[in-house]
This record gives sequence, structure tokens and C-alpha cells, in this order.
Amino acid sequence: MVNFLLKFVGFLAFLPMELIAALIKLKVYGREHIPQGGYILCPTHMGDLDAYFIRRSLHNNPHFDKWNRYLYRLESGPWAHRLFLTWWGGWILEDTGKNLRPLRGALQWLEQERPVTIFPEGHHHGESTFYHGAAFLACRSDKPLLPLVIDRGVFVAQRTPFYVFSFLVLWRYLRRARQVTLRFCEPLHPDLERYHHEGHRYLECLTKQLVKQITKEEPPTSCQDRREKQK
Repeated sequence: MVNFLLKFVGFLAFLPMELIAALIKLKVYGREHIPQGGYILCPTHMGDLDAYFIRRSLHNNPHFDKWNRYLYRLESGPWAHRLFLTWWGGWILEDTGKNLRPLRGALQWLEQERPVTIFPEGHHHGESTFYHGAAFLACRSDKPLLPLVIDRGVFVAQRTPFYVFSFLVLWRYLRRARQVTLRFCEPLHPDLERYHHEGHRYLECLTKQLVKQITKEEPPTSCQDRREKQK
């Protein structure tokens, strides 16, 4: 009964967003870079419709549409977590870092040659902070990172009431982002020998390579931010 209720609520909450995303003009480049089998899709996080645009850009790829799962870093209550997982599928990371089950689940999924999507910026989108989670998954699974650049988007305040959220998203996109471009970059394959010798230092290096592909600048990683604050 609970799962049925969650699916019904998810239908009411997410279907309008699907319809809104369908109204936005989309251009996609670089589909030839998409690997076969398992890989870690690493998109830039530009707006509330990013996940829907990703789904649209890969509608001709049944492997992705059927098997893709998201690895989230979501700040909300347990019911919101369950709603997201019921509708989108995947795992949710906690900021405490104590629960490793989401990472284990993602690694097992990759071992089965299935794609995993992770936003390298986590929920801190727009703050030029990138986490090492995608690099860690790549090194532990020996699967490539697939950078995806989303050129524009719109975020609506999280405190917006749910009953006007979809309308506000549509209004802002029609005003500010009537066309969205997605560009798949060349995959980044992890160097396992370097990872075994350098450990965390190589994760930071691989994250820098990822950041260079999906941004024009080279913003600091989360570890660099912490070191600067300690100084």
C-alpha cells in the first residue's frame, strides 16, 4: 500500500515536470561518445529539469533508459527520499559519510554493466565545488566517466510550495532557457595503477580532469576548499 501511494504521489509530482521538459527545445551533441555497458554519467547541474533532459537525450538508448540509476546527495526528509527512489531509482548519500550502502549498491550496479548517473557538484550546484564520488566509483569499478555539459537551466527555490512548483519552473524556463544544449564529451578512463599507488591524490587528479571537461574554468575540489579554509 505504501509503495502504491508513493508511486501515485510521484506520478502527480513528476509527470508535470516531464511534460514541461518536453516543451523546451533540446539540442544534443556527442552521442557517439556514449560507451557500451557500464559507465558513470557526470552531468553539470544547471536546473530543476536536468534529469528530464538527460532522459530525453538518451531516449533512443534503451540500455540507459531501462537500467540507469542515480546516486543522489539529497537534503530532505525520509519520505522525500523514498519518493525520489520510488520514481527515479538509485541510492541516496548522506553528508555524514557513515552509510556506505549507497556506494556499494552503485558499484554492484556498475559491475553488472549498467550505467550510474551522479552529479559531481552534489546538491551544492552553482558553488564551484566538485566532489570525488564519481572518480571513486570509476577507480573502484574500472568504468569510464562520461562528462555531460548542460549549457543552461533554471533553479526554483526549494521552499516553493509543491502545488505551484511546476508552474514556476515552466514560467522561468520559458523566460530564461527556451533552448537547452547537451554535449557528451569523450569518456575519461581511470588509471588503476596510479590509483593503487597514489590513492586519494589520484582521485583529486581525476576529478580535476573531469572538471576541465565540463567547465571552462578549473574550480577547486572539495578537498582543496577545506585546505584553504584551514590555512
